[in-house]
Amino acid sequence: MADEKELNEEFEEYEPQIVELDGEPFEVIDAVCYDGQNYVALVPYSESDELEEEEVEFIILKEVEENGEYMLATVDDEELYNEVGEAFIEHLGEVFGDEHDHDCDCEDCK
Repeated sequence: MADEKELNEEFEEYEPQIVELDGEPFEVIDAVCYDGQNYVALVPYSESDELEEEEVEFIILKEVEENGEYMLATVDDEELYNEVGEAFIEHLGEVFGDEHDHDCDCEDCK
């Protein structure tokens, strides 16, 4: 397990991956492969180190190749979008140690 000093050093070295959508900056927070297709989750980018108190929703885009270039495209199928969203929630929960399934009765999930 990493100690606090190692975690702080990793955090200080972190460089966000910024994507511009319609002239607005978004940060890539995660990427997953779902059913053979690559997807990215993005949130509005902020230079502030402070965490938002409200929940921030993420946007899901899929990686597509056109004429040898990789681009991001919308996911038009609502059912697929929701399935990929669940995959991101599960993956982010594993990465950040979310032990709750949000259907439990503990204080964190109420």
